[in-house]
Amino acid sequence: MFSYVFGSASTYFYLPIEEDEDLLDDDFMPPNTKHISWVPADATDTSPPPSSAAGPSKPRERPPHAHAKTRAVINDILSQDDCYAVLGISQSARIDKLTLRRAYLARSRACHPDKFPDNPEATRAFQKVSVAYDILSKPSSKRMYDSRSTKVPFDFFASRSCQAEETFRGVVIGVINDMLDGDMEMIRTLLFAVNNMNPSLQLGEEGINSVLTTIEAIRTRALTCRTCLFALHHQVTRLLEIQRAFRQLSYFDLRRRSYLTIQLARLAINMPIALEEALRQQRMQDEAEAEAEADNDGRKDQTQLLNRRVYTLLRGIVSVLERMEGLVKK
Repeated sequence: MFSYVFGSASTYFYLPIEEDEDLLDDDFMPPNTKHISWVPADATDTSPPPSSAAGPSKPRERPPHAHAKTRAVINDILSQDDCYAVLGISQSARIDKLTLRRAYLARSRACHPDKFPDNPEATRAFQKVSVAYDILSKPSSKRMYDSRSTKVPFDFFASRSCQAEETFRGVVIGVINDMLDGDMEMIRTLLFAVNNMNPSLQLGEEGINSVLTTIEAIRTRALTCRTCLFALHHQVTRLLEIQRAFRQLSYFDLRRRSYLTIQLARLAINMPIALEEALRQQRMQDEAEAEAEADNDGRKDQTQLLNRRVYTLLRGIVSVLERMEGLVKK
């Protein structure tokens, strides 16, 4: 199956990734930012910077039905006095880690304080979801909870120190750790295949190692950066959905397995791009009041996490994988 995809893809895809020697200048690098870099042999750059110099983009307006749906989820969470109902799952003697994580991320996404900074109800709902997850994710506390009298409503905030942000960080980092421990060799194999069918990438083993190092660096960023952690929320949710789909597949369903494998690799490679864009947006928002100074210091086009070459390279690989997905899905 993969040989068919790679052979077909090589007929359609040609992604020239070229670099400019002038960009090797240290002035391109933001101060106090460790960049992951990679330099292909014999390169010149004509690609635009990873973002527009027109200034910070305005947040995209959410459609009215999306607001109504989010409000309904928050109200549902606040109205529940049962841990299973708060997470939106059925009570069971055994709940696997994947199911709990999926439920937690889905519910917390609708009420995370970073998404609704001025909504105390969303913050309270986020805390309830975190308490429910903490209780049901530990066998001892789950047994105690399941053995209680169901006639007494459970008080989520009575004599309990709520560490909602720590719970959120733990779940996101846990999903990333599982990906780094279990999927990196598969991603490496796909990258070699992409390199073979796109010689213009000039990727090579050094470039592949640089991409893998970039993916591994997201763990450290998520541990130390609140903006990065929230930016990964959607990414890790999708990652769990792909893992769940894998579990439901027949071993002999090679086409679907190939499709999900490519999807997983694309998602992993897109994570550093998502972090880069979130950090750039945050920087532009922070500098909105000092826009004149930002113009004067000449750093409007700087990146926050990635060397520009790596950013361009990752986007090229994601584009190839998207088209490969289309071929396998047909």
